[in-house]
Amino acid sequence: MEKFLDDLSTKILRELYRNAKITYNKLSRIVGASTAVCYRRVKELEKQGIIKSYTIEVNEKKLGYLIKTLIEVKTKTGVTIKLVKTLGQYPNVSRIFGITGDRDAIIEAYFRNVEELDRFLKRIREVCSDIVETETHIVLNEHKNMRGWF
Repeated sequence: MEKFLDDLSTKILRELYRNAKITYNKLSRIVGASTAVCYRRVKELEKQGIIKSYTIEVNEKKLGYLIKTLIEVKTKTGVTIKLVKTLGQYPNVSRIFGITGDRDAIIEAYFRNVEELDRFLKRIREVCSDIVETETHIVLNEHKNMRGWF
């Protein structure tokens, strides 16, 4: 298998994965390289498109969204631009994944309660005539690999 990053770049990437707001000074102490080297490596990772963006992680429960769901969707014609645009209009929808297998997509969505989830499921079946079937999974817990998956 081809190795894309050397050990230093991998360490830098893992630290940024844990905390994208880390200072170059602190990053340099953790990975054992100078601040200037860390800065150049991060800029190179950005230039190569390995680092696509810096973002925040929102605690949905603190915003009142107590239910996280993964909704499997089977359609008549697969995942179309129209379907993605229609589903993307709902603020509850976080992501839409086109997938392989018996289903065509998985929708990641958040809801305040089961009544809101029920209304959403009924509404998308009404407005997306392409949807044939859905199967909803409520996420009970979630575990992030803080070391990074790379």
